[in-house]
Parts: sequence; structure tokens; C-alpha cells
Amino acid sequence: MLPVLLLAISPWPVHAQGPVHDELRHYAEDHVRDLVPLQPGDRLEVKAASIDTRLPLTECLGKLTADIRGAGEIRRNTHVYLQCHEQPGWDLFVPVRVKVLKPVVTAADPVARNTLLQPQHLTVDYQDEVLLRGDVFSSPEELVGARSKRDLRPGQPIRSSQLCVVCKGDKVGIFAQTGGLMLKTDGMAQEDGGFNDSIRVRNINSGREITARVMAAGRVQVKL
Repeated sequence: MLPVLLLAISPWPVHAQGPVHDELRHYAEDHVRDLVPLQPGDRLEVKAASIDTRLPLTECLGKLTADIRGAGEIRRNTHVYLQCHEQPGWDLFVPVRVKVLKPVVTAADPVARNTLLQPQHLTVDYQDEVLLRGDVFSSPEELVGARSKRDLRPGQPIRSSQLCVVCKGDKVGIFAQTGGLMLKTDGMAQEDGGFNDSIRVRNINSGREITARVMAAGRVQVKL
């Protein structure tokens, strides 16, 4: 559900082109499109249903209002109430289908298990947010250097559970920040980890085993 405001009033175009019924469909679509909040990178699909051409609708040259009735929320299936405040006036509900498409990283081609992901393995697809579940990624750069724990199929969102960003036996950089300084030493991962997972890492120089948080492929961080 996407919260919106309830009422919009705007002039009907004086030089409307095409049948009145088609213009009303576009008007309802534009009204919904203006009200749906989007995140950077999102795409919006808005499609109004056909209006019965047998309805005696006249061009509204004065004030036309568009209203989202009820709770005032744009839903996947939304009805826009249009009203022409003229004589003769008219009103009707126009069903509008709404989809918000999110950018998600998928495999460009089939990727076998235990593949070290490179840019050519990854692409961005736009998928209906209602159908997305779990942790997905919007930028291929996030996944470069991660290793696939299972086969990846094109068109399917790549999820954190399908990857080890740092895999057991990988050499990693252990980073720690103190004050304005960033310290680094080398380590060896003792277990698999995804983004932000806490894993056991052995400090190669001291031999000491510590717990660190996975930041990126080949990179973990500890708190001092």
C-alpha cells in the first residue's frame, strides 16, 4: 500500500486530442502517477481500464476533479473518481492498475555453483515489488567478488543466502578504526559469511581468532 493525498483539481486540456473516453483514461493515469512515491531507480507502470464508449461523457472544459475515495490510498488496483463540475456534468470511477518495479540484480546467464562473480555474470532487471521477497540487491557492484553457493538462474533475483561474500578459507583484509585512523591486517576466514554477517576470522600475523563483520568481498571489520 502506498499512502497518498486525497483530492486533486486541475483544468481539463482545452485542446484535448482523440476521444473523450481515452483522454479521461490518461487523466486518471496521470493523477495516480503524480501521487505514487518512488525510490531512486524505481520504475512505475500505471494502466487505466478502458471506459465504456456508450457512456455519454462530454469534454470537461472547466473544472475536472480526480479523487481517491475511501482511505485515500493508492493500491495495486485503485479506482479514481472523476467528476466534471459543469452543466451538464457527469462523474465516473476509472479502475487503474499500479505496479512499482524495483531494480534487482540477477544473473546475466546461468551461473554455476562456486563461481567467483564478476561484472559479466550480473545484470539488473526490473521486477514487481509485490513479488519480491527477502534480501535482494539493486547494484551489481555490491556482488562482484562474492562466490555463488548454488547455481544461479537468469531472471531470478540473487539473494544473500545464495552467496558467500567471504567464504571459508578466503584471505581477507581485517580493518579496524580507532580515532581517525584505519588499521588493516591480513586474516583467513574460518567460515562463510554474507553481507553484515559476523564470522570467525584468524589473524594471520598473530594466529589469534576473532569475530568480524563482513563488509564486502575480501573485507571484514572489527571494533576496537
